[in-house]
Amino acid sequence: MGTLSSAVKVLGQFGNMAGSINSIYSGYNAAKTLLGDSDQKDALRREQELAMRQLIEAQNAGLQKAEEQAGLERQKISADAQSTETARRAALKRAMARQKVQYGASGLSAMDGSGEAVLLGMFEESDQERQTREKLDGLRNQAIDLDIADRNRINVLQRTQLQERQKLDTMLL
Repeated sequence: MGTLSSAVKVLGQFGNMAGSINSIYSGYNAAKTLLGDSDQKDALRREQELAMRQLIEAQNAGLQKAEEQAGLERQKISADAQSTETARRAALKRAMARQKVQYGASGLSAMDGSGEAVLLGMFEESDQERQTREKLDGLRNQAIDLDIADRNRINVLQRTQLQERQKLDTMLL
């Protein structure tokens, strides 16, 4: 019976050792998982940083191109406005000269009350056209500014969405 109890004791010790080995193995697997997760997290973090850099670079390039386009569009609006203003003034001078010639041919003076009123009316009509054109040019410039501002808002939104998606991916890992 002594050998049986010795055998049971030895088997008990083997059982304890097996439990210890299982505990060690479980600890090893947990450490391996944590280390593996750490490697995965590092890889995910690097991937996310790269994605964010690429998004920012693409957005900056797009914004720069849009701002250059906006600058060119503003220059075009300004050049058109100058050209139109020059043409308007020349047309006004011609119309006033023509009207003065007509008054002179009919024996009236352009400086008479009615002649002066007609010339003043021509000037005011021309000035109203200029004001309307300036308002339209202002609206065009505002539309350009709004387009750039919208692009900036969209860029911020896209970056925020990417950051939130990346946070979610990190939490799920």
